[in-house]
Amino acid sequence: MAHAGAAALRVIGQPAIAEGSIVALPPAGAVNVDWGCNGFNMAFTMAAAGLIMGLFYKQRWYNTLSIMAVGTVLALIFNVPRIMLLTIASVYWGEASFKFWHGHWGGQLFSSVLFTVFYYAVMALINRQPAR
Repeated sequence: MAHAGAAALRVIGQPAIAEGSIVALPPAGAVNVDWGCNGFNMAFTMAAAGLIMGLFYKQRWYNTLSIMAVGTVLALIFNVPRIMLLTIASVYWGEASFKFWHGHWGGQLFSSVLFTVFYYAVMALINRQPAR
């Protein structure tokens, strides 16, 4: 995920370099995209949410798998802007800004947007598929 975050930062004109789990913005500084920040925990959470929604809406097994896949992919995609924001916050805006976006409030904002998009994507899938 560090490489995806660095690539996205380069798209917006930042001189980002990724080495392993480190995203650097030379010469200003760097951040480590640790295991808990790489998006895979949220991907598993979204897959579980997809399973629950598939069961709740009585979807066929392949529709439920599709819903789970959508959640997983969205979680990984949404983590890239989060890595970008946290890198910029850490390097340019200071520790207080990084702590806000990396803490509970920042995490809740990203999670809220992710779950909202996930909900509408799932409803679009469910409404186009007949229930069993």
